Amino acid sequence: MSDQPSSLYGSQPEPPSPQAPSLMDQIEGVFSAPKQLFARLRTKPVWISAMILAIAISLIAMLIWASKVDMAEATRHQMERMKDVFHMNIPDQAIDDAITKAEGKKPWFSAVSTAALATPFVYLIVALIVWGFAAMGTEEGEESPSFGQAFSLTAVHYLATLPSMLMAAIIALARPVGGHNIQQLMPTTLAFYVHPESVGLRAVISLVDPLWLFSFFLLAIGMRQTLKSKTWAIGACLGFFAFFGIAFRIVGSFFQ
Repeated sequence: MSDQPSSLYGSQPEPPSPQAPSLMDQIEGVFSAPKQLFARLRTKPVWISAMILAIAISLIAMLIWASKVDMAEATRHQMERMKDVFHMNIPDQAIDDAITKAEGKKPWFSAVSTAALATPFVYLIVALIVWGFAAMGTEEGEESPSFGQAFSLTAVHYLATLPSMLMAAIIALARPVGGHNIQQLMPTTLAFYVHPESVGLRAVISLVDPLWLFSFFLLAIGMRQTLKSKTWAIGACLGFFAFFGIAFRIVGSFFQ
């Protein structure tokens, strides 16, 4: 007796190929199941929706901030910090002229360019660096990662930091902004609540940002699951970003 066909047409239907995670899958996955999410991104790398969402939230936040910020006060504060922290010899007349020039102005161009241009540029640079470290340290027996996989990992793992910008937009909309920049309005950082006079202490508390720290955890998982990177490559990449991220936050804290 001959074998019975496994289907009416004599062959077993092929299983459906796995689908790329939707934007909602990505948002939920980075917080609830990052390992499974980044494993899916290896076979189905996606980045467009995550980057568009980041640009949209950044654009909304920056436009709200630009509409309410007092540029004269912001200029005065920056000048004072440059004199006090960096001991720069700035004539009083130059400070007054700069404040007068900033009076009544709104930084519309910088707000739009920061959201629309700086966001994808930063994603591109980060993805190139991640791709480079991953290519140098791919696990034995695994294919070298593609740039598309690295860019997908970059865009998706940054979803974890978007609540900071979203909450900053809400705060800017709900209360006076004064001369504060958008980073100073993010309530996910300790620097939002504590304002010590000590420059060193301000630098330390600027690093206490749970979502920023969580993004490093996600990057490590993504490099393992999406890019199949070795431990040393993951550690070197995280160390690289930690060094420059800490330096950037410390310098920024001097102007707070």
